[in-house]
Amino acid sequence: DTKDKTPQANEKPLAKLTEVDALTMVSEIYDTYQNSEEFLVKGLFYPANFLSQDFNLWNAEGANYKTFNIPTDNNNINKYWILSYDGIIKANKALATLNTLASDKTIAPELAAQLKAECYFNRGLFYFLLAENFGNVPIVNNTLNTEPISEPNASQEAVFKYAAADFEKAQTDLPYVYKDTIDIGKATKGAALAYLGASYMWLKDYDKAIVAFKKLDGHYELMTNFLDIHAFKHQNNKESIFEIQFKSNDNLGWGRDNYSTFIQSFALPNEVGGAGLAYVNSSFIKTFEPNDQRLKATVIAKGQTHPDTSIHLSTYNSVQEKYHGMNTLGTQKKPWLGDDGTRSGYYGVKTWRAPDPNASASAIFSKANVILLRYGQVLLDLASCYYKTGALDEAQQTLNKVRKRAGLKAVFPSDMMPALLNEYRHELAGEYSLWYVLRRSGNHIDYIKSNFNITIPKGHDLLPMPQEQLRLNKNLKQNFGY
Repeated sequence: DTKDKTPQANEKPLAKLTEVDALTMVSEIYDTYQNSEEFLVKGLFYPANFLSQDFNLWNAEGANYKTFNIPTDNNNINKYWILSYDGIIKANKALATLNTLASDKTIAPELAAQLKAECYFNRGLFYFLLAENFGNVPIVNNTLNTEPISEPNASQEAVFKYAAADFEKAQTDLPYVYKDTIDIGKATKGAALAYLGASYMWLKDYDKAIVAFKKLDGHYELMTNFLDIHAFKHQNNKESIFEIQFKSNDNLGWGRDNYSTFIQSFALPNEVGGAGLAYVNSSFIKTFEPNDQRLKATVIAKGQTHPDTSIHLSTYNSVQEKYHGMNTLGTQKKPWLGDDGTRSGYYGVKTWRAPDPNASASAIFSKANVILLRYGQVLLDLASCYYKTGALDEAQQTLNKVRKRAGLKAVFPSDMMPALLNEYRHELAGEYSLWYVLRRSGNHIDYIKSNFNITIPKGHDLLPMPQEQLRLNKNLKQNFGY
């Protein structure tokens, strides 16, 4: 089921639609990502981090993620499902409308091609992310209305093939970089190619994945300092491939509403005024190699100052009121464990990068962007593909590019998978994709057992189909094991 949020442009007679209507119609597809709480946080951040076990969720739901027993009536996964298909149907509607507007010359052919490519990219990404979470989801490529979906499950393979086809069409007519800075955040050729390569990895077509990834050469680079990747002052940097834009007060442009992101408030410690719902598993700290520069950029530990010099704990109102303006995350003897004393005292850095400390919307709902995909991950994906195709030297060289940026010595293992999974873990923890790349590897069951002594119940490496969607769609079947 989807809630009807059809763009006003689509409610006009086709003959009265203008170029502005076309732009607005496509821009509203991006609004789906900017539902920060329900889509980005509870739809993507939760599985990416709480299933991979290096972060904990504080509440009863956290125990469900810890044991891989997500209830079928979980409202968060149902809302994520609804938002995803709402975005897909918006893209379907926009594509149908754009074809008409192009044929009657309401919009120029070049603009029509670009807008259609944006639709293909976003539709492909919604399917890609749905398949990563649920596996066998319905494909509703011809659905233009907002009635309950009636299509049956497609296989996970079919969904990734469909996403790959959309990304392939998208990359043809998208630029690597837009001429106007107001277009920052839109789908690009690089983003389409990166997700195309990732789709091929799910399909185990590693040669095609390599071709897609190699086309990013010369268009993206690793940031020199890992800490700078998520820095507020370095948003939309040379490593970022697809980044969701947020601003607290300014107009976002291209017909979008203003949005702030929920993740900073969600993950900030209680002691600085946040919800403290996401915190780091204390065992994670011990898994970093000595001198790994990613540690301080991923985890802030008991008694430490924030590694970002633009963020001062002493300036937060609640810290001034309760802790005399101290500038560290508690102390070793008196760590910040939350209001009920149950947190670990370790918190994520990547989601705590907006510098404004005021106890207002800008601190609670941050204006910091969210990076969904970056070049560091692509290099690890490329290394994985090289390894899968027998190109061991290339795999090692590519892996070591990522390790070099982290300040680590080169390694040359013949069995690359343990090294690759370890690198993914320390590169992507606290972002939006770790669990998914673990599952894609096929080594996720053993990884979770060996690192956390948790046995994943059969079938529970996928989220369950939401119970509400099973009620609405009699053709939808529940995932195995639920």
